[in-house]
Amino acid sequence: MPNSETANHRELKRLALIWAQAHGYRAAAAEVSLPNCRFRLDVAAYIPGRVRELHPDGRRMRQRSTVGLTAVFECKASRPDFRRDAHSIAVTTDRLKVLNSRKARIERELHLHYPSILNGDSLFQEYQSVDFERPGHERYQRTLRDISRLTSRLHANTKFDRLVQWGAASLFWVVADPGMMALHQLPAGWGLLLREDGELRVAAKPLLQNVPESERLALFYRIAQAASRAVNREHGIAFEDLRTGCASAESKSSPALESP
Repeated sequence: MPNSETANHRELKRLALIWAQAHGYRAAAAEVSLPNCRFRLDVAAYIPGRVRELHPDGRRMRQRSTVGLTAVFECKASRPDFRRDAHSIAVTTDRLKVLNSRKARIERELHLHYPSILNGDSLFQEYQSVDFERPGHERYQRTLRDISRLTSRLHANTKFDRLVQWGAASLFWVVADPGMMALHQLPAGWGLLLREDGELRVAAKPLLQNVPESERLALFYRIAQAASRAVNREHGIAFEDLRTGCASAESKSSPALESP
């Protein structure tokens, strides 16, 4: 845990861990590091995949486990904290406000005419992310491109932008307090979870990112590593203890040398 972390930021991480596990993410951890980059995620989580298929007897269905979805939760406890990862430009922000209003209006129309666009990635229907790109609506695609172009300018070379570009996860969430930011200031594709009365509620849903299975498994592995570190800290297990344990295991597994 960073020494400079505030109590408010730590509480947002705790709430993100609770929210993720309450909504079907069976594996979750804080302070998850990513390979080959300097970023450390506040919280990352993994939800197992399930596929229904016909049983070999041909008379009943069965569920088969598949590689599931990953999610990233970035907690922002103050406006400066948010601005560090999002350099605001007034003109760009105003234009994004107009475009996001247009995007929301088109999404309502698509949701009405295409009820099958729910991704089914949550146990609860009201929290399922939505693939609005699936119908191939030209006006919506054009609006998304304009939003992506302007948010790239607004968040150029920042943590938000890079995490999406690198395909770090399937879903991205900003976790914050009400009034921290307007919806049109969210990075493109990110959802927003706001703290209200000690709980998190969905203020904006993220877009599902097309991430290869190998990358989802890689983040799952990192989540497991971070969880193991947390367990070691809780039980007072230091790195030296692990080294001693490894040396002991190696000596027991090596065959004894016979005297000549």
